Amino acid sequence: MRKFMKTAFQIWFLVLLILSLYLSLMPAQASGLMLPNDKLIHGMSYFLFMMALDFSWRSGRALWAKFLFAFAYSSLLEYGQNFVPSRQMSIEDIIANGLGICLFVLTVPLLKRANAYRLLRLA
Repeated sequence: MRKFMKTAFQIWFLVLLILSLYLSLMPAQASGLMLPNDKLIHGMSYFLFMMALDFSWRSGRALWAKFLFAFAYSSLLEYGQNFVPSRQMSIEDIIANGLGICLFVLTVPLLKRANAYRLLRLA
């Protein structure tokens, strides 16, 4: 069961990695349609991204390295938007991404206290 859960989280992480790359670097729609609560979506997306990353490899360990990877990845994607027609980098999006990542990092002690790592057999 433990191997299955690890593999499931690794697949989830890779899907999120590819999906975030695709959605971040595709040209914006000509209609100018903006999603409601765009910053909330950014934060929640990177919360889930960080969760998938943490549960995929050595859960709860080397959290600082995972944090740096996730934040650098999100920042690079935002920077890359400068080179996509009809897109531009947004500091507010970087902040929202970082807040989502930080929120997950802050929930790790709660997950450990609730034995969520052990329940998932990831520790």
